[in-house]
Amino acid sequence: MIFVLPGMGADHRMYQAPAWHTLAETRFLDWPKHRGEDSITAIADRMIAEAGINAGDTVIGSSLGGIVGCEIANRLRLHALVLVGSAQSATEISGLLAALYPLAALAPLDFIRLSAGKLPGELCEMFVDSQTSFIRAMCRAIFTWPGLDLARQRPIRLHGRHDRVIPLPPGADLVLDAGHLLAMTHAAECVAFLNAHRPWAAHDQRDRLT
Repeated sequence: MIFVLPGMGADHRMYQAPAWHTLAETRFLDWPKHRGEDSITAIADRMIAEAGINAGDTVIGSSLGGIVGCEIANRLRLHALVLVGSAQSATEISGLLAALYPLAALAPLDFIRLSAGKLPGELCEMFVDSQTSFIRAMCRAIFTWPGLDLARQRPIRLHGRHDRVIPLPPGADLVLDAGHLLAMTHAAECVAFLNAHRPWAAHDQRDRLT
């Protein structure tokens, strides 16, 4: 089974482009109603329990969704982990945002707009429906999260070369002429790459691209 996690302040509508829905056996998840979780570990545990994510599944995540996906991979032996404009540790996040993130406690929506630049109308609609307490908590939690255990799981990384939130990491598997929201703006290219490499069908995910 493939589980797809949205970015911060977003929901399943982040993946409304038809290309994403060509992936077989896929569930597009929303963030659960915030119950005071204040760590990436806590929200990862809740997603595992409520979505029914199991060892051997594949997790795809954008931005915060990829970070939570990394923590899920720390806790379960996933078949594959796909990061779409996301980070495998807090050290990969823009240094400017790391310095400014305490401001998110005061105005999280403005902080995210500053982070990502001009937001598409669809994403603005999602923000209207999002939970401010969840956004505030996750803005803080990201910068205290220790990161992905790379000895346990090597992710597939799809990234935009113009990403200002998480600058292009070395060794990305697919680099697109995109920004932080490539899951929305370049959905067809992302899905074409995944369908070509089919990481969830590989027998050894560490050798899948060799």
